[in-house]
Amino acid sequence: MLPRDHDTALDGDGAIVCTQQVEADPVHAFEVFTERLGDWWDPRLTADPSTYEGADVEEVEGGQVVLHHDGEDYPIGQVTEWTTGERFAMTFHLSLPRDHPTELVVDFEPTDDGTLVTLTHDGWNPDNIARRSTFSEWPHLLARFAAVAED
Repeated sequence: MLPRDHDTALDGDGAIVCTQQVEADPVHAFEVFTERLGDWWDPRLTADPSTYEGADVEEVEGGQVVLHHDGEDYPIGQVTEWTTGERFAMTFHLSLPRDHPTELVVDFEPTDDGTLVTLTHDGWNPDNIARRSTFSEWPHLLARFAAVAED
């Protein structure tokens, strides 16, 4: 069963904000979020689940974030901030026009029980706002992430 300790703001046209409590320290949570993206990303949320082979994040600002399908790499964004155990940020254009990406910012805050992970999906503008409502799966993805981080 996936953890359900999360909160979400999906309505409206502003930033999408989701939180997830993770029973792991911030450095471990950060490493699982970035280094094991392919383990927790749901193949259903890719162009073709039947050919999904995983994902990778280049561990440096300016690095690419890619999904792998049938031996090919499909970039979905570029790392804009990498502060291990604290913050990961990237441009994001999965299912969006590449020339009008959004931004993901993921903060890792230590708590008594581990880490509070806050994902903010923002950067909505007239050129990409029509797709905003399709990004309702962040709570599901964060629950999958938490399950991997806590395993």
